[in-house]
Amino acid sequence: MSTANPNRERALELKAGLFVIIGLVFIAVMAFKFGRLGQGLFQSYYQVTVDFPSADGIIKNSDVQLAGARIGYVSDKPVIAPGGSGVTIPLQILSSVKIPRQTTFEISSSGLLGDKFVEIKPSVKFNAAAFDPSDASQVIESGSTIQGQAAGGDLGTLQTKGEQVFDELKVEIEKLTEVTNKINTGILSAQNQANITETFANLKDTSEHFNLATKDLEAVVNNGNDAINSAKTTLATINTSAADARTVIDGANKALASAQSALDTARDVLARAQTGNGPVATLLNNRELSDNLKALVENLREHGILFYKNRPADGSASPAPRPAH
Repeated sequence: MSTANPNRERALELKAGLFVIIGLVFIAVMAFKFGRLGQGLFQSYYQVTVDFPSADGIIKNSDVQLAGARIGYVSDKPVIAPGGSGVTIPLQILSSVKIPRQTTFEISSSGLLGDKFVEIKPSVKFNAAAFDPSDASQVIESGSTIQGQAAGGDLGTLQTKGEQVFDELKVEIEKLTEVTNKINTGILSAQNQANITETFANLKDTSEHFNLATKDLEAVVNNGNDAINSAKTTLATINTSAADARTVIDGANKALASAQSALDTARDVLARAQTGNGPVATLLNNRELSDNLKALVENLREHGILFYKNRPADGSASPAPRPAH
């Protein structure tokens, strides 16, 4: 009974130990596969060298990112280029990633004070639709040396730019102060302020007079409208009177034409009576016949038709004898 128990305990301890060892091995494998210590052990890479003017903050195993994705790492610490003109950084890029030639290599940071990494950005001329990864002339080949650009987002650069901005701001503030002093001592002097106050007072008086003049002008305009309306009425009356006068004139012209026609007719009748052969012409031209007719009328008036007596017009017994036909 006592012999079996130690064996069982030893077996349990052995199983527990094996389980712990397997877990540690699994953790180590995961650490090497996904951690910085295992970079390059389970994946294929090709090397690209980049020359930077400055590589402040870049260390060995720093990330290399393209469009925000990690595609490689810095395989060794930066080395100062010959002549001290910059630094050379070796990069290990995944073999499955083809980098276009129309790209730029810059040093960026994950935040204002974050870790530094090498960022690959497409240039302005890059056309993604025309890019062919299988064309060797369009991609960066293994062993190539690329000229990188200076870091643009680190704290030192921002500090330098900030100092420049503050210096420029200081100069502008000094200019603004100078202008303000000139305004206070010149434009806004006591005399000018008094002149401005007087000007505004005059402007106010002018506005009031203008309002009064506007009201008077409105009355004049109203009177003018009344006068125009009266003139329109008068013109209408004149037009009516002119029409009536024109009608009267037309009637007078017609009457004058009728009178002229009657006068012409009378003249024609008189001419015919004087020169014609009718009874009227005979009566006007024959004196004897005229006397006889006159005597006849007087006898008829005096004696009537039944008691007619033939007497001459001057009172004689008988009229003058008629000439033989």
